[in-house]
Amino acid sequence: MLIPKASAVVSEALREQIMKGDWLVGSRLPSVEKLAELFQVGRSTIREALASLKAQGWVDVRHGGGTFVLKDKEPAIGIWQAPEIQDIKQLKAWLELRYILETESASLAAGRRSAEQLALLKQIIQEMMTLQEENQLDQADIRFHVAIAQASGNPLLAGTLESLFSSMGPIMRESRRLWLFAEQSEASRLSDEHFQLVEAIEQGSATLAKKRMASHLRKVEQTLQRLSSS
Repeated sequence: MLIPKASAVVSEALREQIMKGDWLVGSRLPSVEKLAELFQVGRSTIREALASLKAQGWVDVRHGGGTFVLKDKEPAIGIWQAPEIQDIKQLKAWLELRYILETESASLAAGRRSAEQLALLKQIIQEMMTLQEENQLDQADIRFHVAIAQASGNPLLAGTLESLFSSMGPIMRESRRLWLFAEQSEASRLSDEHFQLVEAIEQGSATLAKKRMASHLRKVEQTLQRLSSS
């Protein structure tokens, strides 16, 4: 009988805790030092366990920035996987589907979000305001939008949106980074739009949340279309 490695045991324990909701999508795990103390193992064991979770898509490990939860459940068997964007036609279809998913997610989140999910959304916005590195800002923005889908209470919405973001491809990723990491005035406006969206969700106004998400996405779409076709 094979005895599992300590890192595998820790990795499985962390995965189960994430699935139970001990850490929500977008939240930050305890430090390597704290996890080592919690599981009574060495730091190298914790790092190996986190590396395994990262390879499986459960967490995002940022050097010097901590470890963040990317998902809290395995994708449903047979879940739709979006094709990678390779041309303008696919881009338009991608943007259209995102618009449908996210406006409805915001609407549902206004009526179903928990206090913890609301706090997470505000936390992600505050984090985005301090980030200076393009890739980190891009990942934080994705976590924000996925967190809204999670707050909708419909796991299929969140899963499909995650699939949609994973299908962007290198051209779209670069375009998103250019959009997110634009002039300071643009970055400030983006934060304002995020705050206004969370405000509508906090107020429980499905109509207002949907309207603000729609307005936000239309502006993003215009920029992405311009950058991706240039």
